[in-house]
Amino acid sequence: MLWAPMDPALAQTLEAMTDPARVTWTTERPAVDADPAGNELFLGVGSRAAGAPPHPRMLSWKLAHWRTAALRSTTEVVLRSAEALDALSLPLTFRLHDPTLDCTTAAVLATHRVLHKRWPAHLGELVDYVSEWEQGRTERAGAYERALASVYYASMHFRAGSIGPSREMLELLVGVLDAPPPALASLSPSLIPGRVARRLKADADLYRAELTRAWQVQLDLPLDDQPGSAYRRIDALFLSSPQDVTVLKLLARPDQASSSAGRGFELLAIHAPNEQHAWGRHTLSIAPESPGTLGDLALQLDLLEGDFTPEGKPRAKGQARFPSQPAALNGLSDPWYSDGYAWAKGRSTIVAPPFAGTRLTRSELWESVWQRFHVGRNIHVTASRTVVCRPRRVKPGIDATSLGTEGWTRSRWPSSIRGFLPSIEASFLGDARGVDVEHLERPCALGTLHVSLYPSHLALLWVERTGGATTLLAQAAEQARLVQGESLEALPEVIALGPSLEDAAPARWSIFGAYTINRARSTMLDASRSVQGLLHALASGAAPTLANLPSQAAIDARTVHALRDVEHWFTATGGARLTLELDDRPEPPVIDRDFALFLLTTGQRSVAFEITRRMGEVERKSRTSRWQSLTPTATLRGDVMLFTNSLWYPRVSDDPDLDARYDAWRALHGMTETVDSLRSQTTELDEYRKERFENMVGLLLFLF
Repeated sequence: MLWAPMDPALAQTLEAMTDPARVTWTTERPAVDADPAGNELFLGVGSRAAGAPPHPRMLSWKLAHWRTAALRSTTEVVLRSAEALDALSLPLTFRLHDPTLDCTTAAVLATHRVLHKRWPAHLGELVDYVSEWEQGRTERAGAYERALASVYYASMHFRAGSIGPSREMLELLVGVLDAPPPALASLSPSLIPGRVARRLKADADLYRAELTRAWQVQLDLPLDDQPGSAYRRIDALFLSSPQDVTVLKLLARPDQASSSAGRGFELLAIHAPNEQHAWGRHTLSIAPESPGTLGDLALQLDLLEGDFTPEGKPRAKGQARFPSQPAALNGLSDPWYSDGYAWAKGRSTIVAPPFAGTRLTRSELWESVWQRFHVGRNIHVTASRTVVCRPRRVKPGIDATSLGTEGWTRSRWPSSIRGFLPSIEASFLGDARGVDVEHLERPCALGTLHVSLYPSHLALLWVERTGGATTLLAQAAEQARLVQGESLEALPEVIALGPSLEDAAPARWSIFGAYTINRARSTMLDASRSVQGLLHALASGAAPTLANLPSQAAIDARTVHALRDVEHWFTATGGARLTLELDDRPEPPVIDRDFALFLLTTGQRSVAFEITRRMGEVERKSRTSRWQSLTPTATLRGDVMLFTNSLWYPRVSDDPDLDARYDAWRALHGMTETVDSLRSQTTELDEYRKERFENMVGLLLFLF
């Protein structure tokens, strides 16, 4: 340390606090209603029953008798406890949870008072700084490389396993109390040891590196805990880091460059995995200067813990720690703790396990926060229509006539689907017999079940269904259960088709939906990652979970052509169209050209898979049997021609917007490369068969 104290009283305080015979530290958690022992001070820990008298050596701003004085920190409590401190003498024992900036500052002031029966000079600025920090108001902390808070917490890395604060940390606090008082938001270089300065730079670099592995999302926080409360969108950062949460507050809260709204991250969900016996230690923090509340999150997380500790032992029963603590938490111990319970108004700024570990994994914890405050909860869908389809291979003998005898009727496309080129309508959308693709339907429990029969022994099985008022989050979750569950395969009508159909690649359900959204009652559909991830889940049929948030590359790969109040979202496994309205529109969207494009391109891709498979079979047979090679393959050759000519056009309509969406589907499905590959395979097969035929003809003439 380059600095040495000038005030003798401060020097004596420093020497006393670094002498284990005069000041000792313990982090053992006191029992409920336990009193301090002789010459022991509780700093920020301990609890008192509602009717119990206050104890003069229980110094915590969250205790009821101090809370009524509107104090902001344990340091301020110590300043109000001069009479109790004057009655003490060394040695002292400090019991605290962790040597935080607030608790260590309180210990320095308390030791100085016990030794000298007076307070050090120039402590006003320090007390105010520490109190604002304890309240989480990091905007007043100062620049990261020079602020007292960041220098203090960087010094914690050099404690070498000690329970209490290191000498370096104590020297820092004693130094800022020395005259003249330094600017705490920008300390003098003489107060910052070289290794701490290097640590500060390393912390900033590490934070930037961890951003690449973190989840940067947006949440809608309610402004209060009342039902139907208004909400505000904030940026949240979920990450695992060995850094102290207070360091990350200083780094992430003002990080405007990496946050969506450019205000910095207002909520942090931090996992510290590499502490000894960490028990998956987590801290959730919301900036107190930001409007919004974590509400009942502590209660929800506590209920998720169950009845056992991380060690597998039954969770201890106990009294409520605060009068405003929810009744459901009474009788349960920590870990989940909320500062909001310490305030009559329910201000909820921190949810963390300060004393006991959690059984929840970071995935479970972050997913709980994500689902509790998901932006999709506040996007209101008034009506929807979805189509879920899956390709199947048709066994010989199954056609429209045979299905008609089993109760299937021919589909009649509505007029809203027209607008394609005549060749497309005649081939794919024709209502008359003799068209290339025949469509049949029948009602089922989930809506209307359709079968589209292709000439290449392939069928497209699809279900059309409508929905009413819901939220976009609930809509996406329901679709994911439908696509990934067994309800579609369990339909009696689908089971009845089982003997006639067999699986074809890709063996999964794809989805397209049109959704009418009331924008007058909904949160904004912005370009934030949360909204982009929700739309991606909606369009792909994936569950709207944190783990399923798409990468930036996946987001960039989709093609959107937005009209004034309409947005299209395309993925390789489905799509979505969102229409914004000022009023509720309870009538569902109609089957129109967007649905036809989805079915057309899905059918094209499925036909390509089937033709490729069949061509492979023909080629294998032609190479293994000289006589089989002469068998005509007119059917397969005709299917190839149908696919590459009748159902494949550079455009499908005279409408440029419709053609643009068709190009998007075609690009996502890789159809250009598929068609080129099919053409080359067909040419190669034809050339090979021609060569084999000529050789065999020459051989026959020789024998004759």
